[in-house]
Amino acid sequence: MISRDLARKFIEQVTQYTEFNVNIMDESGTIIASRDPERVGQFHEVAHRILSGKEDIVAVTDPRGYSTVLPGINMVIEADGIREGVVGVTGDPEEIRSVALIIKMAIETMLRYEHSQQELRLRKSRKERFIHLLTSEEHSDPDELRLMADELDYPEDILRIPILVHTKKEDAEKALDLIRTRPSHTRKDISYVVSPHHFVVFKTLPGRSDRLPADYREIVLEYIEPLLNMMSGDSDSVRIFVGSFQNRFPGYYSAYQHCRWLERHKPKENPAFFRNHAGEYLADTIPMKELHRIYFLYEKMLPPDKRSTCLDSAAALLKTNFNFPKAAAMLYIHKNTLVYRYGQLKDLLQIDPVASSQDRAFLRGLYLYLARKGERGSEGDSSSS
Repeated sequence: MISRDLARKFIEQVTQYTEFNVNIMDESGTIIASRDPERVGQFHEVAHRILSGKEDIVAVTDPRGYSTVLPGINMVIEADGIREGVVGVTGDPEEIRSVALIIKMAIETMLRYEHSQQELRLRKSRKERFIHLLTSEEHSDPDELRLMADELDYPEDILRIPILVHTKKEDAEKALDLIRTRPSHTRKDISYVVSPHHFVVFKTLPGRSDRLPADYREIVLEYIEPLLNMMSGDSDSVRIFVGSFQNRFPGYYSAYQHCRWLERHKPKENPAFFRNHAGEYLADTIPMKELHRIYFLYEKMLPPDKRSTCLDSAAALLKTNFNFPKAAAMLYIHKNTLVYRYGQLKDLLQIDPVASSQDRAFLRGLYLYLARKGERGSEGDSSSS
């Protein structure tokens, strides 16, 4: 139906370009807008006749027999095949026919535009609710999620990975447009501006929903290439955090929270991939009291005067998968110095991470425990991933 506000706006516009009186009637035949304010609210008999019948145009040359109708042409207003109202132009029907047809076309064009804008607003509202359920409510109703996804035409049985982008200088909407316009962005990708400087994309990955593509990193990097180009000369302008894979909507909340965890714990790594830090994340979710019960005695086995060098050495070795030359280079020390420090670490803790995978896992847990206590920055602060 035609809203009164829309009808009034149109009358305001049309009065600037024509001297003819124009009336707009709603679906009940009531005049809801007119160049002649006194006619607003009157029942228009011909309009009612058009809307209740099959006639599209009725010309009135002799208004006798009508109580509220003047000479002129009255035409149905249609939008998407629906009879929404009637527009009437007062005057000699033969003289005003062409003008009346133009006015009818203009109103129908305006009405179709308004309908499309309303649909966009409704979709945006539904999408806002959908994104809120995906990212902000841990225990959303799966049925509600799937119903809304169907309405928005987002298939579920698809592999997606969340990409959270923090634009420190650029507007998030503009930054998102950089990748929305690329061929690699598809209608199945779920993108949304979270705040003026944050946006998230649940990026669709190719292939089966139950199998991870081996080249997922390359796919993600190619997708965010315009954002990486924005960073040229200013590495702090954009930060990118890639969460965990998901193929069911109820899991998207956790995947998004993994992005947020990366933003808090890996601010210097760019882009940061959650898959590289899943172990740290798990350790971070364990209550500190529980970690203390496991590791406090081993912490005491590291003398305060040797703790710093032991932890630095452990961090470098863990980061390089116990590649001594690479770890020594990271620490800017000679390889033999690192070998000596490792020997001290072995003796102090009575473990051998090089020879034992169990000891390696134990050392990682101890290191992460001490990192959470603030003994050292977390392993993985390096920008490599």
